[in-house]
Amino acid sequence: MENTDDGAVRGGGIDPGEHRVFADASRVAVLEALRRAPVPLTVRDIAERVGLHANTVRGHLALLAERGYVVSAAEERDRPGRPRLLYSAVETDGGDLRNYRLLAETLVAYLAELDTDHAAAAIAAGQGYGRRAVRAAEPGGRADAETALRAVTALLDRAGFRPRRSGDGIDLHRCPFRELAESAPDIVCGVHLGMMRGALAELGAPVEAVRLRPFAEPDRCVAELRTREEEG
Repeated sequence: MENTDDGAVRGGGIDPGEHRVFADASRVAVLEALRRAPVPLTVRDIAERVGLHANTVRGHLALLAERGYVVSAAEERDRPGRPRLLYSAVETDGGDLRNYRLLAETLVAYLAELDTDHAAAAIAAGQGYGRRAVRAAEPGGRADAETALRAVTALLDRAGFRPRRSGDGIDLHRCPFRELAESAPDIVCGVHLGMMRGALAELGAPVEAVRLRPFAEPDRCVAELRTREEEG
């Protein structure tokens, strides 16, 4: 294979257009929300599910439609008024899922080769996403511990982790990137820990994510939380 000047790879590599589609975690969340939905969704429906502003969702949908991942159709209605646009994911054989997992593998491999603190870099990246995601879903004001934990649990649920509150903090019963997490836990789990830390910090919550214990059991990871008053 040959690298081109614009970063594309000839000979069967990743299409640079795919990079643009799947390089944004919130865009992937929009696509996953459509794939999981049993019926087509409106922009407002999608925005509520992924915790983004409706205008942001429209931008993501435009690019996904351009690349052939989603389609839209006018709502059938028998009452006056302009019909709403309904969006649905294009049925595939799983190749698209493979594409953005491949991109994730590429980014993890790249970061692993850098002469830097991999875990710290991953946590920092996750914190940025966590702040943005919760800012869109929970705008304004400081949150108490219970409100913040509900918001973080909802964020993790939208990301596909199947979270459940527990005595230690939050149990994650499914990792969307399990294979990558097993091979590079400092990077992949670092991103996930950073997501929680960023969300809690953005909410000004009196709670912090201390650490993430990957695969505490074969089907469960544990995010350990504590109130800030316990630091002393």
